[in-house]
Amino acid sequence: MDRCEIGMNKWEIDTPALVLDLEALERNLARMATFLRDRPARVRPHTKTHKCPTIAWKQLEAGAIGVTCAKLGEAEVMARAGIRDILIANQIIGALKIKRLVNLAVDTEVMVAVEAVENARQLSDAAVAAGVRLRTLIEVDVGMGRCGVAPGEDTLTLARQMAALPGLRLEGLMGYEGHAVMIPDAERRRATAQQAMALLVGTKELLEQNGLPVGIVSAGGSGTYNITGAYPGVTEIQAGSYATMDARYKGVIPEFETALTVVAQVISARGDHAVIDAGLKTMTPEFGVPALQRPAGWALAHQSEEHSTLTRSDGTPLKPGDRVEIVPSHGCTTINLHDAYRVTSGERVVAIWPIAGRGQVR
Repeated sequence: MDRCEIGMNKWEIDTPALVLDLEALERNLARMATFLRDRPARVRPHTKTHKCPTIAWKQLEAGAIGVTCAKLGEAEVMARAGIRDILIANQIIGALKIKRLVNLAVDTEVMVAVEAVENARQLSDAAVAAGVRLRTLIEVDVGMGRCGVAPGEDTLTLARQMAALPGLRLEGLMGYEGHAVMIPDAERRRATAQQAMALLVGTKELLEQNGLPVGIVSAGGSGTYNITGAYPGVTEIQAGSYATMDARYKGVIPEFETALTVVAQVISARGDHAVIDAGLKTMTPEFGVPALQRPAGWALAHQSEEHSTLTRSDGTPLKPGDRVEIVPSHGCTTINLHDAYRVTSGERVVAIWPIAGRGQVR
């Protein structure tokens, strides 16, 4: 990590580089906080996007109630940075991982998602052996068709079973309307998200009618923050990409700013054709080709491992050594390719923040 770049102009740093606009990041955090200020839900931001404890602390300072992680390894990174209130929004399966989880619970207020009684019993036994009570949420499948128990009676049955286990504290429910967050049409996105939340909140009400308190109802992504975050009965949202943004989400929630870019360098140029030093190992393509932000009149046409090809429709020809700026189509997977952010204020690099959660897939 080359800290000698601090103080340099971002157009002079070594390439390719993952760049984070500090002011845009902070405005995005403030925008989310402002939206939720007079609403009952709070944000528990998903760190699987940025994977950076420094950003997580900024989110907590802006009003977040804790953080969400996708993997146990990410949660361990956040815990080492002093963050205590952590939700792992996935099931933790197998003796090795369960041992790591209960060890984490000794020093933090970690929560974990559960969808099956067999897993719940394993978690409870390990927690009792470690002398802790593990916080849990039941994951409810609200329409995405990935993980989760069916809403309604199936969730009630599991809740009763979990409430009787001595090593667990059943805190509430979790449901992710991931099938709604990227729907381009705003009204269709709203209807789909509200249908999902009706299932989740209806299940909460069923549990409470049967004497099982539900303190937490956790849901939501960046694309539905203004729907789920305003839905009666939802207590927290797990939005992640809003902080840094990417080209795909910009088409859904344009009110948040592009804070994340990649600066690359032209290494070959011939007329209307140029090649840069950033390819698939720098920017992921699963949400489409990354968007060229600078210079105007050029577009990113093709990616290979180490290179990307640009084509010109108009504008000034490029030459080797020129710098270009690109908006990743998917921030989460692009960030995971990099060791650190070059953090800028204006066009000056003011900090380098390690991406400590990079590669934490276990």
